[in-house]
Formats: sequence, C-alpha cells, structure tokens
Amino acid sequence: MKKIVAAFAMLTSVCAVAVAQGAVVQDFSFQIKDVKSGGRFTVLFNSHSYETSGGIPAPLNENYIRLPKGAVVSKQFKKKQYYCEAKKLVDQVRMDKGNGRFTPYMNNLLKGKPTPPKNAKSLVKTCRYARIGTGRVLVDARPYAADPIPADLMMFWTKPAPGAAATFSIVGIPDETVPIVRDNPTIRETTPVINASFYSDPTPDGLYDYKLVLPTGPINGIQISVAEVHVTTTGLSLTKKKVTCKKRRHGKCVKKKVKKTRLFWFTQPPCPASGQLSFQAFYGYESAPDETKTISIPCPKFKP
Repeated sequence: MKKIVAAFAMLTSVCAVAVAQGAVVQDFSFQIKDVKSGGRFTVLFNSHSYETSGGIPAPLNENYIRLPKGAVVSKQFKKKQYYCEAKKLVDQVRMDKGNGRFTPYMNNLLKGKPTPPKNAKSLVKTCRYARIGTGRVLVDARPYAADPIPADLMMFWTKPAPGAAATFSIVGIPDETVPIVRDNPTIRETTPVINASFYSDPTPDGLYDYKLVLPTGPINGIQISVAEVHVTTTGLSLTKKKVTCKKRRHGKCVKKKVKKTRLFWFTQPPCPASGQLSFQAFYGYESAPDETKTISIPCPKFKP
C-alpha cells in the first residue's frame, strides 16, 4: 500500500493539472421508496457533476448535504457492536480473495441475514449487519487517467467521528471488468476507505438539522472529481421484544405475552405545511465560486 500511495503522489507531482475554463455543474436528488411498517424506508441518492467546457472540474474542498429536521439517528443504533471496522474488512478481503474479483468476494463474504450482533467479536458478522447501502460511482481522475474510472461502493455503519452524531465508512472498489482498471495495477489494487459523518447543526429557518459532511480532497495522492454517484441505502433495523406476564400460578409465570417493536436507524421527519421535504447541498471549491443548491420532494406516506 505504501508503494501505491508513493506512486500516486509522484504521478500527481509531475502531472500538470488542467485549469477549468467553464462552469462546474452540480446536480443531486433524493428519492424515498419502499416505505414499510415500523418506520423503515429506502433512500436513493444520485448526483452528477461536470465542467461545461469538458475540462477538469475545479476541486472541492468542502461538500455537505443538509437533511430535513426530524430525521435523526435513533439511540438504539449507537452501540459499538454495530460498528464495522471497514478498513480491517478491506484488508482481510484483499489478503483472502487471491486472484478473484474484489466485489463478488466481498458480497459472498457478507451474504446472509444481517442479524444484529450481540458483540463485536466477529468482524464479518458485524460488517454484514452494518452494511447500510451499496452503489456505483464514476470518478474523473484526469490528468492521471484519461478515461473515467467506474467503481462499486459499499457503505458501513462505523464508530462516530469526534463531535459527530453518527459516521459511516465508504469503500470504493474499482470495477476490474473495464480496461482502465483491468490494465492499470495501481488503480486496480487501490480500494480506498473514507468516512462521512452526520453532525447536528440546526438552521435558523427550522428546515434542517443534520449536516452530512462528505469527504473531499485527494484519494491516495490523486485529486479526483466525482462525476456520478448512485447509491441505495436500506439502513439498519432492530426488533425490540417486551415480555409481560399475563398469568401466574404458584408465584411462577405460566402465560407470557411478547410484544415486538420494529426499530429503524433514522426517525421519520415530520411533513412541513408545504407538503415537501427539503434537502440542501453545499459545494465549496478551491478555485471557483461556492454554490448552494436546494431540492424538495413530496412527503412520503410513512407507516407507523
């Protein structure tokens, strides 16, 4: 890995970065679907970025998304046995997969029912449960790589960063089936693990609370631009059991009642009077004007 990092840093130092001549366009969207009882729902996130003249987009040095007020992480999911050490998992897969492809090996390793672990002794069991989503990304790494680099994404619940309400790890796995990855060992063997964190930062207008701070800056020494992201997040669920005694005999309970409650990792945001949930994204650039974008979606019909 040290050789890979050194190679990236050296290539970056000798490559002249093209100056963006046009404007950078950023678009993002959210969709909430598969709303189920117990508060469960699936979130689809998509984003696109490009430079209007076809040049290299100006690098981002700050990027975050604001979520609707009321959507917060439930305290039941803030336990160490639910936190996956994604870097340790990636290192294990890299050693064990042999000549096999990374994504299929990882999927097979984590295959099975994501049962909440009672402790953190098993890395695989913990990470199987902690995998909150998957997706695809298209990376613009010019001038190092002329062609876009496609990669799979896997996201894992992990230990919160200092001051954060919650954190998840993002594992990027270059797609070994395409020539730009298959024929470049440095790209093929690079599997970055980066973190994104939720911070409570309520806005004065009352629309937002959590701020999801996304990673920016070079990956292993290479300055990149994320051209496309497509992510499906299913989140985490728990079943809480409450046992009460309905009938006793000779001081012993002979008839019990078990009540099961389904818990979801995020609480449901209340629907504003407008009937729309608002999301806001901030893009801070090193060499271009900062930009803030806001989108709205119809309030989902959440089920109790």
